[in-house]
Amino acid sequence: MHDYETLVGELLKNRPELSREELDLRIRQKKEVVGAGYLTDQGALFLVAGELGVSLQQSPPSADMSINDLYIGANDITVVARVLAVYPPATYRRKKDGVEGAYRRLTLFDGRQTVRLTVWDEQAGQAEKMGIMMGAPVRVVSSYVKQGLDGKPNLNLGKRGRLEVLADTDVASKLEPLEKVTEKLTRISEEKQYVAVSCVVDSEPRYSEFTRADGSKGSMFQFEAAGDGTRARIVVWTPSSRPALSRGQTVMVTNLRSRRSTSGEFELHGDAGTCFVVRKGGVPVELRVAAVSEIPGGRLVIAVGRDKRVRAIEVKENGETPAVGEAVVVSADSEAAGRMMCTSPGSISKAEGDFPEFGALATKVVDARDENRQIMMEVIALSHGSAEDVRLRDGTAVKMGELVVGDDTGEARLVGWRELSSKVLGVQPGERLRITGVSPKPTKMGAWTLQVLAVTVIEKLRGGARS
Repeated sequence: MHDYETLVGELLKNRPELSREELDLRIRQKKEVVGAGYLTDQGALFLVAGELGVSLQQSPPSADMSINDLYIGANDITVVARVLAVYPPATYRRKKDGVEGAYRRLTLFDGRQTVRLTVWDEQAGQAEKMGIMMGAPVRVVSSYVKQGLDGKPNLNLGKRGRLEVLADTDVASKLEPLEKVTEKLTRISEEKQYVAVSCVVDSEPRYSEFTRADGSKGSMFQFEAAGDGTRARIVVWTPSSRPALSRGQTVMVTNLRSRRSTSGEFELHGDAGTCFVVRKGGVPVELRVAAVSEIPGGRLVIAVGRDKRVRAIEVKENGETPAVGEAVVVSADSEAAGRMMCTSPGSISKAEGDFPEFGALATKVVDARDENRQIMMEVIALSHGSAEDVRLRDGTAVKMGELVVGDDTGEARLVGWRELSSKVLGVQPGERLRITGVSPKPTKMGAWTLQVLAVTVIEKLRGGARS
């Protein structure tokens, strides 16, 4: 891997008449001309090298660090996650003096695991005032970890800490949205906690109340759920509110645990933190439209969401098509071949309230390392877009298009194969670009490239990034 100083040395070796001081001045001037938010020193170095006729080896950015592991005894830590469930406020009595205190429980998730958060006393009141809801990205500051009754780590927040709604879109975009971790009912095959389940209500729901052995009141809400030929019983014990569900509705149910019943069948059990969200179609997704093109039988809409994922949406020929730049809510009727299919009226509607502009939805180069998603980027071209014939291992010659791009966090190679190679042609060094629908891919050498796809749209931005 080549670092910045290695690249500087390579340039000065090819241009011995240029001093280090002169090169540093050119780099500073280049960054001033291009503007903030687009270039690192290394990115500016690529542009200067291009002007001097020197081709440099790109330096791939270093790997991200992930800190999702909590351990019992951890103290004064900060955790960033998304809210899966919010429980009703509750009270307790301190053992040492009998004084009554308050607490509130939340369940947090990061796409791979969940953790229970208990917010104590004054902070419990603040959490209620903030109106934190399911799906919200949060930062838990100065928290500590104790062992829960189930033996697992339990995150706690006392008077020294605080709970914040995450305003940093770059950080929030790294958290998996609830829609991505929603399970289909057909996947229930083991005992575990389900983040969320999408299913159809397949029986008339029943609600009943009962009295526990200690004299306290309890309630139970249950129904049969169906999905792709599979049925399972969903039982929610003492729900925080009585859900208004009816047979035939499509619903997302969150914060459930799966367990095997005495008959050997899997059941899903919830509690006061379980939430029911009725869906007309698929799980609604808020998106901003980046491009619209004609396809056989309809139109293809390319859009980007708050999680910075790019989606492809097929709209049937007589369906209402949103305009480029418009913020919409998409409830897909189905998904096929990685595309959301919208065939029914109302499956696409205008989004209410504020929705981030394109600049806030763009992924930075340093964060472009998730090969399971398509992303949008706002970058500057650091080289000419070019295409050449390359020979594959089987001896076949194919076209490969290549373009080096960068922003203020790093640089990357944009690569398009065969007929897609033409998408990078015509791009000149220094041009600002919005690239929508590219897929990060790791190389065998540990670097990352940006793969051009059939849906990829490369747009030149004049006078800076447009929103």
